[in-house]
Amino acid sequence: MAMSAQSGDDDEISNINITPMVDVILVLLVIFMVTANFLKKESININLPKVQAADPNVKKSTQLAITRDGKLLLEGKSVSEKELFANLEREAKFRANMRVTLSADENLSYGTITKLMGVIRKAGVSQIALSVKK
Repeated sequence: MAMSAQSGDDDEISNINITPMVDVILVLLVIFMVTANFLKKESININLPKVQAADPNVKKSTQLAITRDGKLLLEGKSVSEKELFANLEREAKFRANMRVTLSADENLSYGTITKLMGVIRKAGVSQIALSVKK
């Protein structure tokens, strides 16, 4: 009795098992989702005043925020008034039409905001926009 034994080396693979590939992709997805939570920027709690129409070009300017307790944040980094002046003065030399968007808490006094606007103008920035909510 002669039986023909096929070794399987010459057979074509008729289907591919994708289960291990799906497992790897799901593990990578879970890792990405977990690490994305740690990369979140610290948010600034500022209550902006509401208006009917707002400027759509806010993202093209340098962002400056002042919190309710008077803390200054330039592009999200805490700075003193002197550091703010030095940074803006340096940037204004390189960018002729530099624009600063000021985000101030609605509960701040008018004097606090105008004092800060004076510092910005003294640094050489002539275009100042106020950030508001629509």
